[in-house]
Order: sequence, then structure tokens, then C-alpha cells
Amino acid sequence: MSFFKNKIVLSSVLIFLAVSIGTLAYMNGQSKQGEPIHKVVNLSGNSLTFHEIDKLDAFAELIVIGYAIEDFRDREHVITAFDDGTMQSFHTNTNIKIEKILKKPNDFPSDQNELTIIETVSLEGDVKYTFNDYVELQKGDKSVLFLMKNSFGDYGLINDNLGKFSLEGISQYSVPQSSTVQALSKYETFRDSVMEKYHLN
Repeated sequence: MSFFKNKIVLSSVLIFLAVSIGTLAYMNGQSKQGEPIHKVVNLSGNSLTFHEIDKLDAFAELIVIGYAIEDFRDREHVITAFDDGTMQSFHTNTNIKIEKILKKPNDFPSDQNELTIIETVSLEGDVKYTFNDYVELQKGDKSVLFLMKNSFGDYGLINDNLGKFSLEGISQYSVPQSSTVQALSKYETFRDSVMEKYHLN
């Protein structure tokens, strides 16, 4: 009798293991794209930051409503290093879809609906490098984006996290997770002024 009990228990354990392994394999296959980022390295630096919408509007060369086309991991991550291997610079080339142009320079085509922009964040393996706690654009999240052309002729987001404002509202991707209540309140106030200025309420 105990032989049969042991056999049943052993069979149950084997079936449980087979189901568990199958489930894990399926989940792993499903979440390959969204593998977790285990480490975030934030580099701080001086950057010109505007806290009033009129000043930011005046400084930005191109202001659009748009969204990232690809998931963060699928974007082109650029990291350069000095000869000794020390990191020199990093950024991500993010392809965006433009839904509406709010401000543009004369040489920017009125009918352009796609653009590659630079974000001050990059990924190497499971390590994310970011500048001034910048949080990358999320795929499909329609946002007001404030852009400036660099010396190479590429447009980049300016004003750190105060240079992109989701039309959907404030989420965990709007500001760094480490943000204080005061910082969140300032972000919300700034976002409200952006929505009001461009009549997006």
C-alpha cells in the first residue's frame, strides 16, 4: 500500500514540476522583450532647466505631440568610451511618430510625421544609464515633447523630465521613482501649465 502511495506522490510531484517548467518557459518566452533592468546608474550634471512654460516654449526649437514607436530595449542605444575604456557619453536614438507640430523652425517640413530624437538615457545589458534621473519615453504614450537641435543636426529632448508631458496624465514613468512629494507637485503644476498653453485639457 505504501508503495502505491509513494508512487502517487512521486507522480504528482513530477506532474507539478512539468507544469511549472512549462509555465516558466512560456512566461520567459512572453517576457523576453520586457526583461527587468537590474541596475540604474544615474549620472548628475549641470543642464539648463526651465520651470516656466513660456521660457521653455521660447527656448525650444521644435515642439510636437508624439510618441515612441518602439519599446525601450528595441531602440538604438549608443555608448562611447575613451581609449582606456572609461565611459565618454551615452544616449538613445528614439524613433517617434509625430501627431501634431506645435512649434517648428522654418526648415522643418510641416508634413513630417516621423523623427529620430535623442534621449539622455541608454541601456547596456541589464544596466540602464541615465542623466539627471531622466526617465525614457514609453512606447505609444502620446506626449508634448520639447526639442532642440544639437551641433550634429539631431533633435534631442531638452529640460530633462520637464521636457516631456504625457497627455494621459502623470504616471510612474513621468518622473523618477525617487521623486519627493514636493518634486511631484512641481511637476504636476508645470504639466498643467503646458496643457493649458497648448489647449490640451
